[in-house]
Amino acid sequence: MQSEKIQKILFILPTCLFLLVISIFPFLYSVYLSLFQAKLTKMHKKFFIGWENYQVLLFEDDTFPTAIKNTFMIAFSSITIEIILGFIMAKIFFEIRHIKFSNALRTVTIMPIMLTPLCVGLVFLYILNPTLGIFSYILDTVFGIEPFAYLGEPIPAKISIIVINSWQWTPFMMILLLAGLMTVPNEQYEAAKIDGANWFHVMTKIEIPSILSFVLLGVVLRLIECIRLFDIIYITTKGGPGIATEVMAFFTYRTEFRSFQIGTGSASAVIILIISLIVTTIAVTLLRRVERNEGLN
Repeated sequence: MQSEKIQKILFILPTCLFLLVISIFPFLYSVYLSLFQAKLTKMHKKFFIGWENYQVLLFEDDTFPTAIKNTFMIAFSSITIEIILGFIMAKIFFEIRHIKFSNALRTVTIMPIMLTPLCVGLVFLYILNPTLGIFSYILDTVFGIEPFAYLGEPIPAKISIIVINSWQWTPFMMILLLAGLMTVPNEQYEAAKIDGANWFHVMTKIEIPSILSFVLLGVVLRLIECIRLFDIIYITTKGGPGIATEVMAFFTYRTEFRSFQIGTGSASAVIILIISLIVTTIAVTLLRRVERNEGLN
């Protein structure tokens, strides 16, 4: 028994060391630095200021609260679009699941997920170019709309970020919702058909209640991803114009690696983590409650 315990410890030890070095130590060090006024180029001259960095970010700084608002606005808009389009796509693939080429078509559909956000940002940067982009060409030749800087004005820039983010992650939501539709018992569809229910009643009374846990799971995962949104912003708008598309992750990067204010940047990173934990906890609690209700039914 003693030998078996030692073997278990030896198997677990590498993973624990990996987590300690990669995750736990950087987090604790960030919390430590957030209590200091420190510059990245003069770390030896840092001095303790307590909670002042947090106070400045939350109550005195104009940019960070805007970054929080932009992050959740982009997250809410993107996830809403992804759920609606994802459900429509999932319903289409569910109806054609018996056709031979449906699997190949589904594989093609999920290709945006396989691309890195960096590549997606670069592709859309060229597409939305006001002089050379294909989007400007289509608007000009087909609709007669004069091209303008889509990423250079506040509202079009926000819409562009939401569209890019939704385009990449809608297939992910589609896969989740399609998996949810696959779990709906066929007997319910047959009973609805016998009762003369139309497509709307089937969707609202059978399908949506059955896949609600899958929707919440997708919302949890996408919320975490949207809170960490950085690559697309960095490539396309860099938080501009002004701070119109500034998000929390990009604010942290800009504060730490452009302004070299490592203390303030660490404080913003800790705040992002706390917000992520709160949002995730609430979402997971709702998910468990829905699953419990489904189990009772």
